[in-house]
Amino acid sequence: MTDNITDQPDGATPLEDISGLLRDEITTRKQLNAAETLNILSAEDWIEGGHLGDVFTVEFYKKLHNRMYGEVWEWAGSLCSVTEARSNIGVAPEMVPMELGRVAMNYHEEWEAHDQENLIPFIASYHHALVRVHPFNNGNGRWSRLACDVVIKRLTNVKPIIWASDTLNVDSDERKHYIAALKRADELDYQPLIDYLKELNTSLTS
Repeated sequence: MTDNITDQPDGATPLEDISGLLRDEITTRKQLNAAETLNILSAEDWIEGGHLGDVFTVEFYKKLHNRMYGEVWEWAGSLCSVTEARSNIGVAPEMVPMELGRVAMNYHEEWEAHDQENLIPFIASYHHALVRVHPFNNGNGRWSRLACDVVIKRLTNVKPIIWASDTLNVDSDERKHYIAALKRADELDYQPLIDYLKELNTSLTS
């Protein structure tokens, strides 16, 4: 398989326009993944530092995305406005602010009422809701997973849950399992995604 910078795994946002790339030295998918990974590690350090404020707001979602990708992409933290780049992934760009606000409000209310001893069903539903909106040009999967981790870290004493470690590899069985579970959630069947997370987080379900 060639290491073309626009090559994308199944289920990812098409990356056809790289005009927003801030790093001229990045010319391959491997280099891009490495640069984004380093940027995400700095975002995780920011999360560890606390002072995050309300984690169920559109402004926080934008800030988190910018912290994750702002050293690599100029559009980091900006809600998607490019129809062509979305293909048929996510809601229409003009609906993103309203839909993302609705997710923030609904899941804030649901979190307040949720049995916080049983985190996996909440996280499965919340993660899928964020992915369904697909509010940014790219990086939505990793952003939505970290947004879930933020909720757990900020609002509970539980360590962030384990996500599959190989979700960026186009040939990965882990990724295929993960994407299949998300597609079932699109049909309002969340059990495969719940089961997927339970398999990775037995300490939370025993």
